[in-house]
Amino acid sequence: RGEPGGRGAATAAGDERVAAASESPGFAERSGVTTWEWDAIPAHVDRRQAGNVIRAYPALVDEGSSVALRLVPTAEERDRASRRGIRRLLVLATPTPVAYVQEHLSNEEKLSLAASSYPGTRALLDDCLAACVDAELRARHPDGLLTTRAEFEAVRDAVAANVLDRMFETVALVARILRATREADKAIAKAASLHLMAALGDARSQLEALVPSGFVSATGLDRLRHLPRYLEAITLRVRKLVENPGRDRQAMNQLEASIAAFERAGGTIPIDPEAPERLVRVRWMLEELRVSLFAQELRTAEAVSPQRIAKALAG
Repeated sequence: RGEPGGRGAATAAGDERVAAASESPGFAERSGVTTWEWDAIPAHVDRRQAGNVIRAYPALVDEGSSVALRLVPTAEERDRASRRGIRRLLVLATPTPVAYVQEHLSNEEKLSLAASSYPGTRALLDDCLAACVDAELRARHPDGLLTTRAEFEAVRDAVAANVLDRMFETVALVARILRATREADKAIAKAASLHLMAALGDARSQLEALVPSGFVSATGLDRLRHLPRYLEAITLRVRKLVENPGRDRQAMNQLEASIAAFERAGGTIPIDPEAPERLVRVRWMLEELRVSLFAQELRTAEAVSPQRIAKALAG
């Protein structure tokens, strides 16, 4: 699938340059790329096929230990894939501090990190590194996209200069989050009761959605600092629930209407970080709404209500 090239929107010379780039070895589809190899990646490439001009979009696709250069049908697909591919190349270009950080964890941090939903502590620390790299990238390029060697090298150098301090800060925060997770889990287990089952099930689902495997990079460092408060709110809610189930049910009725509206708009929890911006925003507004409904004493980071959520969904 492709789009015909807009011949009236660009000069013939510009089209020729783009077409030539698409047919050069540097822009042939391939896998196993581990370094930034291009002076510049064009926004699109045009190829002649059976007398027609077919437009495609070069994307950098994360493959785990490398990236692939792929031609995709739309600019949206290009950007969605390339954010993760660019982050992968930046991680690969960064001398990893993971082993050093792991050696210098406190005993308490080691215990906390070992109790995560990740396959192991190393996987968790690797995800912390990805989040740190992404934070440096977004500080300079809020859309998470790079197209030139100069842009890439500038971000790479910024990452190298700050990554160790940022890693230690992030790991300390994640250890705090995992301790709060354990406290919430204990509170839910302790309150186990048939007549509280619906509310406790909701609290359990909330807990699991906040800290699944991959949550550090998926949440991002900016939002990650709010997780201890969200998790503490779960613990407080469960304690109040045991004392006054009716009040919890009233609050839950308000929350359920907002969640239903969010899901009708295409939102999911956990949410894909590459989902539309308004859905990502509302996903976290729902967490703030939970705080306002179930743990008001913790206070919210912003004014939030079902009406504000409806307005945000309306865009």
